[in-house]
Amino acid sequence: MGTVIDCARALGEAIVASEEFQNMQKAERAATADPALAAATGRYLEIKAELDEHMHAPEPDAEAIARCGMEMDELQRQMNAMPAAEAMTEARQRFSRLMTQVNRILESLIAGEPEQGGCTGNCAACGGCK
Repeated sequence: MGTVIDCARALGEAIVASEEFQNMQKAERAATADPALAAATGRYLEIKAELDEHMHAPEPDAEAIARCGMEMDELQRQMNAMPAAEAMTEARQRFSRLMTQVNRILESLIAGEPEQGGCTGNCAACGGCK
């Protein structure tokens, strides 16, 4: 069992050292430090709290709930269009693709199936996994 744990630890260290993980961490720090994104996130959370209050009121106000929902949707669109948020989302997607590849390899090995060679992690360019 020690070998398996040692290998898992080595895999974890390799993942943390990977370009994908490092870029994701950098993008997340940049997004957290972005004042416009922080302000929009703060406002989003305020509206979410207001929405929760309206939804849990003894007599929920449907108009207020709808207004909060529309404001949250608009703020989400604005945040998603901010460069720091876009960079963070892209970096997270690249890291997610790396982890998907790692998991597929592990699953194939555990199932005793041959590895799917040449997987780029881009499912749009693929005929499908078996």
